[in-house]
Amino acid sequence: MTRFVFQSLHQSQNIGDRAASPARWLDFGPSTTRQSFGEAVPACDIAIFGGGQVYGKACKAALYDARKARHRVTWGIGMQSVDLHDLRHIAFSAQISLMGCRDANVPETIYVPCASCLCSRFDAAPAPENAVVIYSHGHKSGGINWPKGIALMSNIGGTLAQKLAFLASGETVVTNSFHGTYWAMLMGRKVLALPFSTKFNGFAQMPALADPNDWTAALPRAYALPGYLEHCRSANHAFYERVINLR
Repeated sequence: MTRFVFQSLHQSQNIGDRAASPARWLDFGPSTTRQSFGEAVPACDIAIFGGGQVYGKACKAALYDARKARHRVTWGIGMQSVDLHDLRHIAFSAQISLMGCRDANVPETIYVPCASCLCSRFDAAPAPENAVVIYSHGHKSGGINWPKGIALMSNIGGTLAQKLAFLASGETVVTNSFHGTYWAMLMGRKVLALPFSTKFNGFAQMPALADPNDWTAALPRAYALPGYLEHCRSANHAFYERVINLR
């Protein structure tokens, strides 16, 4: 029987979704299967859902698609807007052996930030080349004024290496992308995040936030978070140990 089955958004055009599965960064052995959400999970020891903003998809998978799995686990899913008293959530949580959540301080969950922090490209980010860069969400930037003359890249398409190299090129990163915020913080860059939803409120260590429609005056408030990379990696390795020791 298959040991691990992973379901994620690994075929998404959003690079953060593609990079979020722990299967990409950790050794789970040869007996693993990777799927997209919506597929029927074969008989397995452990089905792992996530990471990313995939709470609804993980609910469906755990309740309907993964009945042949001995254990069901979420890894780094976003839960900032979840009603923990909702009947669906109660039914969902009853099916989950380990509820791993990327948001800090959510009751009845285990904090585990996005597994993409384990990428080796964070080990030694190059020196920045620009004072400021802008990393935009390709589908959530309508109405935001991106000033001309500042280097800009979208989170849609491309490769993880390209996105991380761009983020590393800025001493300060302005972004309305969740993963753009996360990755820039992992690199030790100064960050000014422009939130479009509550998903930005769950970081264990918060970046500077600003109104997406009036952010330029807030640029001097951007700051870095030394030690954040080690913090996130430690949480992932601790959760990994809990997962592989499920019996």
